[in-house]
Amino acid sequence: MLNPLSSLDPHRRSVLVRGIAVILCSSLMFGAMAVCVRLAAREMAADQIACCRFLGSLAVLLALRGGRPLLPRGALPPVLLRGLLGGTSIILYYRGIAGAGAGLATLLHCTYPIWTTLIATTLLRERFDARLGAALALFLVGIGVVVGPGAELSRAASTGTLFALAASVLAGAAVATARQLRQTETAYLITTWFMAVGAVLTAPALLSGLPPVGLALAVALAGVVLTSVAGQVLLHQGLGFAPASQASLAAATSVVSAVLLEAAFLGEHLSPHTLLGAAVLVAAIGLAVSRR
Repeated sequence: MLNPLSSLDPHRRSVLVRGIAVILCSSLMFGAMAVCVRLAAREMAADQIACCRFLGSLAVLLALRGGRPLLPRGALPPVLLRGLLGGTSIILYYRGIAGAGAGLATLLHCTYPIWTTLIATTLLRERFDARLGAALALFLVGIGVVVGPGAELSRAASTGTLFALAASVLAGAAVATARQLRQTETAYLITTWFMAVGAVLTAPALLSGLPPVGLALAVALAGVVLTSVAGQVLLHQGLGFAPASQASLAAATSVVSAVLLEAAFLGEHLSPHTLLGAAVLVAAIGLAVSRR
């Protein structure tokens, strides 16, 4: 039986695989960031953690600028739009967690590959076929297996679910916009502007006053910042090589890496359904990447 990837020429195949591999590394960073956020949330409000994430990440990026240009080659509004979409999505996701519980909010938020694919295939002219449709369906099954048992479905009517769904739509649009921007802009520039816009959006959270910052909170916040920078740059880098629809599937696996890292470092119980769901997600990504 022929490998479906063999229908691509060697160069295009290697570029696609490299892009997906980079985004999978990004999802690992985002999973680690989620664990750090959970640790920081013991002492600090979620909106304030988000603001520290944006401000700290922006400071790191500017420190590592090294002469890179800060003005886009193309128009500025699309770069600002990516930051606005992503920053608002994060704020709504955090509010979704507060209103609907982490399990249900994560389950709903991780449906964003659907919105990414819808936007990418209608506006960015990416191709939709039966294999991609099957990959999306399989991916949703995997997310349900990983997150579903703890999703607190009894709270499905709360406003938190609306926040989580809105966050999902905006996250899908943000990934599609970033993919389009990568045709002309660097991963560094897109990430820098994303962090700057996010810092402006979340700055009001600091007006209520910060809690005392001890060693544990400082370490957790540093982890949030560093993993956020690494994950975001890797995501934007990978989007320069992989279509938005396939890239979003790989990026959304951060829910698995978060669960695995919680089990490894926080002593959380690792259930068999988590491993099964992870295997289903990997199969979904493999199906998407193997498209002809």
